[in-house]
Amino acid sequence: MSGLLQTTLAHAVREVPFYRRRLGRRWERVRGVADLPALPFLTKAQAISQQRSLLAGKPGGFVGTISSGTHHSTGELLQVPRSPAEALATRELLAQTFRHVKADGWVLEVRAAHHGFSEGAEPGRLVMPWTYTAQALRLFEQLLSRPQPDGRRVRSVVLGAGALMPLTSWFLSRGIEPRKFGVRAIGTTSFRLSAHWKALVEDAWGCRVRDNFSLSELPAPALECDACGFHHWLPPPMVSEVVDPFTREQVKRGVGVLVVTTLAPYVTTMPLIRYWTGDLVELGPRCAAAKATGFRPLGRFEQAIVSQRDGLMISPLKVSDFLEGRPEVARHAHPLETLGVIPQGDCGAVKFELTRGPKLRVELRFDPMIFSEAARDLGEALGAHLLKARPALRRLERSGRGELEIVLLRPGSLTKSWVKF
Repeated sequence: MSGLLQTTLAHAVREVPFYRRRLGRRWERVRGVADLPALPFLTKAQAISQQRSLLAGKPGGFVGTISSGTHHSTGELLQVPRSPAEALATRELLAQTFRHVKADGWVLEVRAAHHGFSEGAEPGRLVMPWTYTAQALRLFEQLLSRPQPDGRRVRSVVLGAGALMPLTSWFLSRGIEPRKFGVRAIGTTSFRLSAHWKALVEDAWGCRVRDNFSLSELPAPALECDACGFHHWLPPPMVSEVVDPFTREQVKRGVGVLVVTTLAPYVTTMPLIRYWTGDLVELGPRCAAAKATGFRPLGRFEQAIVSQRDGLMISPLKVSDFLEGRPEVARHAHPLETLGVIPQGDCGAVKFELTRGPKLRVELRFDPMIFSEAARDLGEALGAHLLKARPALRRLERSGRGELEIVLLRPGSLTKSWVKF
């Protein structure tokens, strides 16, 4: 890994104008991950504003550009090009890494159209675009319900949680049991699948669901490990750090912000060096099976209640994870619900706002003044869930420096984003 890191830094300073100006000769002191704090972070806003000077070579000289869908407050998107040489290096590495793995069926990958497309699919993998249309649902069913020309069927599916939920709802609403398709594994991308939906999907499809962590700027996802329960990166390799969000120092345990560095020869067109993802993660114990330390995603740092003194108190993922399993909670309409393709009410994001204080506002499907007992039970269960998840929140209350305020609202009260500061 150290050799790949040094090769990457040398390439970046030699070929990429942004890093040539920014790193000078400081990169020469970096021999491994422990030395990376000698280099500055690359924020998402910087990557977006400087993306032309982040390219190695002349802009426009590449094929297979992927728009990551990542954006800043300005609304401008970050576009991450992939070159044929990168794709070839990755294919060769994957072929060598998984040479002993025997696939008995096709992998169907459902890609969100707004993330763009690479140059075709890998051998043994079908790719279909995901759009909010009935046609996309029918295409998905068609690909699963019949053998491919070589006689093999789709046995694994990789797709975003935002597609998996309405697809499952669509099948169930039509009286179709998804387990009849014989899918043996489902891997998710995009946002995390809640515990409620994960259990529902596993029961409906009759297979294991692995909730994966991915960023479309990066060349590989991190898979949920059966042995330790935390996530580990798939190849191609990257260097990942977890840093304190306030001191910006590397941490070896606990909670911090994920920082990644992509490596040559798998990423050379737009290297990302010490890329500040903005995602809070929790480090796990060293995994005996993977022989590495994994991490667990906790949500965006800007959307969490966290302080330098008390640490992480409320993760937005912990809030949504609880609320998605409660039928009393209102939800934003999913696009396919709005179009009348699937039944209304259950696939959209739950309606809540988390603000400093900390204060948590949750919209219900009924007036809490009318059904006060049901509202009180929900509020108490939510509070107990958050206190159990983060002891720092309990310490804050005991110290008298503040307490969690939960406000339950009548239908139609929250119309904007699910998290707001």
